[in-house]
Amino acid sequence: MTVVRAFTTIFSDRNWLRKLTEMAVFVLLLPFPVIGLVSLCALLGYLAKIIHNISADYESPLPDWEHIGEDISKGIPVFLALLVYHLPLLLTVALLAVLRGSLALGLSAGIDSIAPFALALYSLLAWMLWALGLVRYAETWESASFYQFDQNLRALQSNFSLALTWLGSALIANLLLLALLPVFLLGALLFVPVQGYVAGVYARRLRVARLAERREQAHAAANFVPSRSAEGVV
Repeated sequence: MTVVRAFTTIFSDRNWLRKLTEMAVFVLLLPFPVIGLVSLCALLGYLAKIIHNISADYESPLPDWEHIGEDISKGIPVFLALLVYHLPLLLTVALLAVLRGSLALGLSAGIDSIAPFALALYSLLAWMLWALGLVRYAETWESASFYQFDQNLRALQSNFSLALTWLGSALIANLLLLALLPVFLLGALLFVPVQGYVAGVYARRLRVARLAERREQAHAAANFVPSRSAEGVV
């Protein structure tokens, strides 16, 4: 249902055609050096704004493209976080490529059998932690949200089922978007709003879970009765 609504909610925006047309300009600029990097940051900032709108239940899910400089500035921390989270993966792949020729045949075969599983496991963990940082960033606009690893790990542990639901929905949405790529690059154009909606729903559910946890803690504290030994003797 989340994936279906990710595609349909876009068109509930009164000005969806204009906003998608303006977004198409940035998508078309992506292959070009330098300007493509700026366009990517603008799209990532726009993605964070969509997450913010969906999470906060705004009437219009798609923001206006009125402040492109703001979109770029908000997208830069998202882009840098992507690099940081994927840097260990890239370095590991490069190291394995360098070492493969110098290692013994048996050891090289053993690494080749283990490495894909380990790299895939790290990729999934990195994506889930990055997504948690992204939804927190879209709520507070603080770039530190990406790098509070202990807090994000605890949140992932406490809300692992929600994280898996987001991951499954995001992967299914990506498959559908890939299928739409030949249709005038429609898949590339819809990637940001669709994934923004999926992540926005994830952010909303995380906020509900966080509020429920706080209510339980407050209820437990209100009903706490200290033992006689803890009260002390007057």
